[in-house]
Amino acid sequence: MQREIKLTYLKKAAKFLAKHPSVITEEQVDALIVKFVKRKIYNLDVNIDVKQMSGTISDVYRIRKGNIRIIVTLKEEEVIIEAIVMDIGFRGDVYKKGSV
Repeated sequence: MQREIKLTYLKKAAKFLAKHPSVITEEQVDALIVKFVKRKIYNLDVNIDVKQMSGTISDVYRIRKGNIRIIVTLKEEEVIIEAIVMDIGFRGDVYKKGSV
């Protein structure tokens, strides 16, 4: 059964993309999210560096692309998979308190 993937960017993530277009583009982030969904939901073997966060935010995942970290969570409905991009940032900044 084919399901639709809906991507939602929170304000903080959209702001990072607008500010740093030479580092990573929205199309590149979209492609990474699709790979993440293929791996997480469909159990396909795709090459992506993803890690589940621990502690109270265990429903949040981190996608690594070089020095960039993409913080994302999934909401799985019957037909639609919604990936919410919570934050995008450099590795030293994205994990700081208040970011996630």
